[in-house]
Amino acid sequence: MALASRATLPAPCINDASDTRLAAFAAELDALNAETMAQVGERDARYVVALLWAIRGLESLGRILLMGAPWWPTWWLGAVILSISKVLQSGEFAHNVMHGQYDWMKDPRFEGKTHDWDLACTKEDWRHSHNYLHHHYTNVIGLDRDFGYGAIRLSADVPWEPRHLIQLPYALIGAFVFEWAIGVYNMELERLLTERDPAVRAHVKARIKALWPNYRAKIWRQVKKDYLLWPLLGGVVSLALGAGFMPGWLAILLGHAMANVMRNVWNFIVIFCGHFPAGVATFEPEDIVGETKGHWYLRQIMGSVNIRGGFVMQMLTGHLSHQIEHHLFPDMPSRRYVDIAPRVRAICERHGVRYNEGSLLTLWPSVAWRILRYTFPGGQRIRRAVALPTR
Repeated sequence: MALASRATLPAPCINDASDTRLAAFAAELDALNAETMAQVGERDARYVVALLWAIRGLESLGRILLMGAPWWPTWWLGAVILSISKVLQSGEFAHNVMHGQYDWMKDPRFEGKTHDWDLACTKEDWRHSHNYLHHHYTNVIGLDRDFGYGAIRLSADVPWEPRHLIQLPYALIGAFVFEWAIGVYNMELERLLTERDPAVRAHVKARIKALWPNYRAKIWRQVKKDYLLWPLLGGVVSLALGAGFMPGWLAILLGHAMANVMRNVWNFIVIFCGHFPAGVATFEPEDIVGETKGHWYLRQIMGSVNIRGGFVMQMLTGHLSHQIEHHLFPDMPSRRYVDIAPRVRAICERHGVRYNEGSLLTLWPSVAWRILRYTFPGGQRIRRAVALPTR
């Protein structure tokens, strides 16, 4: 199904009068959101400022350690620390800032509409494809392109095509180059291969032509920063220390490549575990016509999965370990998700709603199996009605 334009997408409404049970469900979640947002303030501001400085500190430490290329354990430590800084920057910091979680601070460093991140995807396209399309139309086939990213079949709700036979190697390659795949994904390049209608293909080509200049500029900025300027500086420092230009240049170049690959693979795993394991549901566009707020809340829960884990897991996933809470309240400061999760679970239990969660060690094999299984025809449909269980 072709991706609809923003103007023609079915829009949710907020009148729950037609379903008193869903209205009660929505009212409880609304009350929790209002109560929590009323508490947001100085502690959250101190947290995000400290986070920013921690990221900058780790980034600097990682690059300094990369200079120790003759001592490879030091180089590896530098690459890991630099990768952690990049994981925190893209997840816990930039992703959440770009959701507007800290707009209330009125600080340009944390302004959602203007902040740009250390990834190849432009901030404008991310806000449209992720903040708008993905969060409003989560797991709706044909509207939420994040379900399979336009190329990976994950359920029998998506018709099988011969191109799906290569989706396993496609996914593996995509994990290693995830930054660049996300960077161009909103251009819908795969539709040049899948669409047969000349008019649709012409539309896709026009879209690519319109978006490409901004992507090209952002890609060049990323390449210049990580693979030209920093390695050049590393070579100069190495030369000044008497070790020659090449060792420092090569250490920084390979260190950035390794850090970016580790960040890419980790982000790929976290994102895929948030919406694709067993237990999630998909929906069709007709399922959300006239959607009430209660239906919208319910659909977000049905299409999301939490990853069990402690503080380290929460930080390294950008609190997407609480994917359910994030999809319910995307503009709530992420550190609050841990506090409200037990109450969200309790609300779900009272209304008979399944609260999907699991450890990374159980969720990731489930995702990997689905990618492999739906490489081939057949499989199970996971479309579900957006309705509370009958009592």
